[in-house]
Parts: sequence; C-alpha cells; structure tokens
Amino acid sequence: MSPEPVVAERAYLLLKSDIMAGRFPPGSMLIERALAAEYGVSVSPFRDGAQRLVGEHMLEIAYGGGYRLLDLTPDGLRDLYRWHGHLLRLVLKGTRLSVGGASRPYLQPDIDGQSLAKAATDSFLSVARACHDGEHARALKSATERLHMARLAEFRVLRNLTSELRAVEIATTSGQGSDRFEVLWAYHRRRIRRVGRICESINS
Repeated sequence: MSPEPVVAERAYLLLKSDIMAGRFPPGSMLIERALAAEYGVSVSPFRDGAQRLVGEHMLEIAYGGGYRLLDLTPDGLRDLYRWHGHLLRLVLKGTRLSVGGASRPYLQPDIDGQSLAKAATDSFLSVARACHDGEHARALKSATERLHMARLAEFRVLRNLTSELRAVEIATTSGQGSDRFEVLWAYHRRRIRRVGRICESINS
C-alpha cells in the first residue's frame, strides 16, 4: 500500500471517530484545512477520507463544495432506528451468535453515558461481524455507527439503559423465537417514541 492511501485511511478513521463522538453538531460545515492540519495530513487525503464518509451517509457534499454533517431531524432519526431494527432482525434470522455479551464487565449500574453508548455500539457491531452475508453485515455496521451520536444523547433522555442493554445482548446471543425479537423491537420502539427529545438533546 502506498503512503497516500495510508494517510487517507488515517484521516478517515480520525474524522469518523470525531463524528461518532458528537464533536461536530448536525448540519455543521467541516473546516477542511484546519482539520487536515489537526490530523497531520494534507487536504487531499483528508478529502479522500471525507468522501468515504459521504458514502457511509455520515457526511454530505455541501452546496458550493466542502463537506457538512447531515441534519438530524426527528423523522430522519425515527427512520434510522426503524432501519437498524429491521436489519438486526434480518441478520439474526440467519446468524447464530456464540459470544456471551450479558456478562460483560463494563455493564455496571453506575456506567456513564459515553461508556454505555460505546457498549451498545460494540454489541451491535459484534452482530454485524458475525453475519455471513456481506451486504447485510455492511448495512448493519453502517446503521449502527450512524446511531452512535444518538446513543450519546439517549443517556440524558432514557432510564434503565444498563439493564436494557443486558437484555438486548442476551436476546442477540442466546434468545430464540418471537420473544427474542420482541426484546429487540421494544429496544427500538422505546427510542422511536422519544426521537424528538433525543434530537433536542443532540442539538442542545
């Protein structure tokens, strides 16, 4: 691999991490030269990394050039929660997981919002990695990563998230039949009902 793709990969990973961490407000423009300098890359590989994130629906090309974060609306977030729920169900119908997530040590009652959001994202990404269908795996990975910013806000809107995530992990790794999918749909339905407040929390 030549140096240029390596640098572009670095820019992609750093920018993606900052987007998922909620560093940039929804709808905001990226200051390309400033971010490229911060990441220690030139503008060209930074743009290569940003273009990959356009393909992953984390960024969009702004009118007149450059890149901006997509606006996050209640309707858009509702659609994304639903899409994630459908993908998860589809993947689990054809995938048998063997990882036991219910005993993960980070799921403590006093866990903070950032750690809990990471735990949830990691849990769903593990399902995507276990999927044998490449298209389904990529789609679930993308939807899971795009929801990470919302998960950071869920902690300020919802309660009992630790026990809920335990139940979800049990359902994904060892659940069976309709009960398994009811737990997972309840997880998404709870968030769909509160998309307005979650969006407010993200944008505040």
